[in-house]
Amino acid sequence: MTASGRYLVAGGCLAVGLIALWAVVDSTVSDRAYPMPQPTALVTGSGASGSILWLLSIGVSRYASPDLDLEFADADAQAMAETVQAAAQNGPYREVRSLVLTNQDATRESILDGLSRFLGQAGPDDVAMLFVAGHGIRDLSSGSYYFLPSPATADNLVTEGLRMSDFDEMLRVVRRNVRATVIMLDTCHAGALGIPSTRAVSADEMARQMTAGEGFFLLAATKPGEESKEQSALGHGAFTFAVLEGLRGGADADTDGGLSVSELFGFVARRVPTLTQGRQHPYSKMEGTDFPLLQIAGGGPMATPVLPDPGPTADRPPLGNVIGVMEFQNLRQDAAYDWISKALRLAFNTELSKVQALRVYSPELIDRTARARGTDPLFTARELGIGRLLTGAYYVSDETLRIDARIVDATNGVNQASDSVEGRLDDFFDLQKKLVLSMLRRLRVQVSPEEGESIQNQTNTDVDAYRLLLESEGIVEPSPRAQRTRRRSEPRSALPRLADRLARLVTGAAHADELAPAVDTQVRELLERYRRAVETKNVDDVAALYVSFSERQRAALRAYLANANDLRVELADVVIMPQGADVAVSFTRRDHFVDAQSGRPVRLEVRLTKVLVREQGTWKIGGAQ
Repeated sequence: MTASGRYLVAGGCLAVGLIALWAVVDSTVSDRAYPMPQPTALVTGSGASGSILWLLSIGVSRYASPDLDLEFADADAQAMAETVQAAAQNGPYREVRSLVLTNQDATRESILDGLSRFLGQAGPDDVAMLFVAGHGIRDLSSGSYYFLPSPATADNLVTEGLRMSDFDEMLRVVRRNVRATVIMLDTCHAGALGIPSTRAVSADEMARQMTAGEGFFLLAATKPGEESKEQSALGHGAFTFAVLEGLRGGADADTDGGLSVSELFGFVARRVPTLTQGRQHPYSKMEGTDFPLLQIAGGGPMATPVLPDPGPTADRPPLGNVIGVMEFQNLRQDAAYDWISKALRLAFNTELSKVQALRVYSPELIDRTARARGTDPLFTARELGIGRLLTGAYYVSDETLRIDARIVDATNGVNQASDSVEGRLDDFFDLQKKLVLSMLRRLRVQVSPEEGESIQNQTNTDVDAYRLLLESEGIVEPSPRAQRTRRRSEPRSALPRLADRLARLVTGAAHADELAPAVDTQVRELLERYRRAVETKNVDDVAALYVSFSERQRAALRAYLANANDLRVELADVVIMPQGADVAVSFTRRDHFVDAQSGRPVRLEVRLTKVLVREQGTWKIGGAQ
């Protein structure tokens, strides 16, 4: 391959598996000719339904230009056909029809013909599967994405390459009667082609060239910034191997002999990081209701070679232990209780952050990334490498609070576990802590006795004081002026850069020693002034530390301080990270005081993330969680 600079290699091996379900209007097969080799048919068990499974499997390992050659693409395609046929013998299909195109048989024309004439025969009750293994590239001059058939080279990309927009257009024609579509993309290591990793296109970027819609299910081999891996020990790419293993029985999580799309996606998402020692994480998107794909009873899992597995480390925890907490939905939609949405999120984030086995992403990072890139929570979680989301809903009626929490697998959007509690609104913290402990059991993470004791500390809390604290920090019901100030000090164009910095902050990759010593000292001095101003109840001194401190925040802070006798403020677990000219800082604030009305001691704890900015040479608080 010549380094012409006209195109980027998305990877050594692009495997696209599209599974489309649509109902058959006419189950007969026409006698039209197809590219070599001819389609094969397999009659399945007598208990199968009247539907047909159509499989178009494409793999290109041998190219006209030898420096494009791959190791496993053709084997991937052949193995996919054999594995699907074997699994489908158990049902639920009446018949399986497959067409395999490998190497020189896989041309632009034969692939389009397979899409239009072979898969085009499927009807509304049928299942169509499309698997493609080969190179994916991007033409820099036009910005177009291409799949490379066997004859394609750097010099004939436009004439011999299969443009992904044409590919997608053909699929949309096929999908017009579709109930659901599943897409799988595998992009292999670009380094094998001598292409710098900085110029490679990740599998999820190729996946985004596909048109989404209701009933759309997509699985890509990597998230942004990663490269997919081919491994000789596996005899396949890691992603394709995981898919085959799942189809052969490994993905049957509930051991009922049936395999749904979400089971397959979830299995692949968990398996690939293990096969690649944590260097590769699939990306997925699901729009629609899950559905049964195959009946795999009797298929049996794939024999797995022994691979080195260093296990999780501080820099690479298990994907399932990387958590993001989202806002909770107010089911009653009573504005008087909207504050509970963010209060629950912050309370869960604070408690989960105490567990060393978990890596809890700052809500600040999640929200800024989502806003900057215009993505939904699941997509944002996948981009950040978050394995699970914790979210839920709540309902307040006559001072009774019900909280429903659930754990969502961020790789496929599937609800993994849920629980709920109900009690008095005044028991907000007791209820929330019970749910935290319940979710930790469901997450199956190791919690030390000290961590458990810290979380179970259900005394000395006050929900009204907590609400006022959040209002004073601008977290709950921020004023319009404060919102405008944040937008001015943190322009939209800077948000991705800030998100990247904060990602390092919350994942433990950042250290205070990355700061200039003088800056580190100045930031810590500002935090001490902040702590001392709150503890001495000097509202003006607190407000002076912010770029903007609204009248609503002042009122909330005055009310909070007026009720806090013998106030003592502690800032712990401070993490500081430079962000260009600014600084991101995360810390746990612990307030101890005596409630002025009841006379009882109160202890409040909250994990805060703020952005510090320079204003006329002085550090100030320019943003809050």
